[in-house]
Amino acid sequence: MKGRLACVARDRGFTLVEMLMVLTVAVVLLTLGAPAFIDTVRNNRLVTTMNALSGTLVSARAEAVAQRMIVTVCGSSDGLECDGEWAQGWISFLDEDGDETVDDDETVLRRADAVPGAISVALLGGDATVGYNSQGFVETGAATTFRVCDDRGDAHGRALLVSASGRVSVATDTDSDGIVDDVAGNNIDCP
Repeated sequence: MKGRLACVARDRGFTLVEMLMVLTVAVVLLTLGAPAFIDTVRNNRLVTTMNALSGTLVSARAEAVAQRMIVTVCGSSDGLECDGEWAQGWISFLDEDGDETVDDDETVLRRADAVPGAISVALLGGDATVGYNSQGFVETGAATTFRVCDDRGDAHGRALLVSASGRVSVATDTDSDGIVDDVAGNNIDCP
């Protein structure tokens, strides 16, 4: 019995060499895994921004049809008026007079806060707003593109396409060059 206890007492704990090996393996795994994890977080932020913007656009279109009046979506840094600062947030509102300005008697339907991190959001083309008429069509009659980017460049950029009929879709890479395309079929250009 004594021999058995002595054997158990010797096998307790790790040697210094064993602990260093485990720490070395852990450091290597963390070093290799951290960049992939950071990219996943950044991609999720882009997707979250795209989903929030898409939700606002789809909701605005449905509300325009339901209310039988123009609903405008615009960039807004204060959640009260249009200023074109899409990365600072956006609003949708009942635009009774169709002037793309939130008047005192007009109702703000939805507000979105500033996007996280170094994400930029831009409405491409000449318009500063997207308005939906009572039939759910884009008020200007022209398709448009929203570009959503971070500091990793064009290959990581995303885009939402809004057709003239008001339908919102996620842009794809139609020419297989690794960069999504705008409504005209051109690569988006992240700043």
